[in-house]
Amino acid sequence: MPFLVVIILGLIQGFTEFLPVSSSGHLVVAQHYLPGFSQAPLPFDVLLHLGTLVALIIYFFGDIRDIVLSFFRQRDAEAVYNRRLGWLIVIGTIPAGVVGLLFKDQIETLFSNAAIVPYMLIVTAVLLFVGERLGRSTGGMKSIGVKDAVIIGILQAVAIMPGISRSGSTIAGGLVMGLERDAAARFSFILSIPAVLGALVLSLGDISQFDISFVIGAAVACLAGLLAIWLTFRFVVAKRLWIFSLYLVIVGGSLIVIQHL
Repeated sequence: MPFLVVIILGLIQGFTEFLPVSSSGHLVVAQHYLPGFSQAPLPFDVLLHLGTLVALIIYFFGDIRDIVLSFFRQRDAEAVYNRRLGWLIVIGTIPAGVVGLLFKDQIETLFSNAAIVPYMLIVTAVLLFVGERLGRSTGGMKSIGVKDAVIIGILQAVAIMPGISRSGSTIAGGLVMGLERDAAARFSFILSIPAVLGALVLSLGDISQFDISFVIGAAVACLAGLLAIWLTFRFVVAKRLWIFSLYLVIVGGSLIVIQHL
């Protein structure tokens, strides 16, 4: 692959994986409409997902460490909280896992259909707008219950469709469920770790076509991902999700017009 394409795909993957704008939708659009772009080789796709996974692990290392260690510690209050959070992450991951395993072939077919992406981008815009307007911000991380985890997990499963933002739908869901803004974003991102890991595992296959540029693309995706996570927190806390909603309406609407020219 051309080096510039590697860099651009790494940036697209890293930024859009965590900004509430849909990485899958942007990659499908890039591969369909931009000259020189095509379906990335499987090893490159795997490494891009690995790059974004590393970004998540770096940013939330403290949270991950506390959750894992809580299963080996005594029942002090902090351990109980982190262990409960760990189980809520497991519960919230189940819907996406079930959908990914049962409908793997149908999902892969959707990724070859660029025509649906603009409409799904607009759906994401609506989700962000609703989350921004109806968010009550009454509870922190400790207020998250099984019902919240299930509903947010279902939204994460729906976001498997290209054009539906995983972070956007789950953050919006958390806001509507009454989570404080920081808590909604934090739970959304921690919940995504098993999902990103699962996508990485499912995309494993023949890795004989390997190039050192793929590693560079993964590093770019990792760095862009770290910045995107930080930016998303800032926009969510500052009540600026409407900016992404407006962006998605413009992009989605423009693509619909292009499709009908």
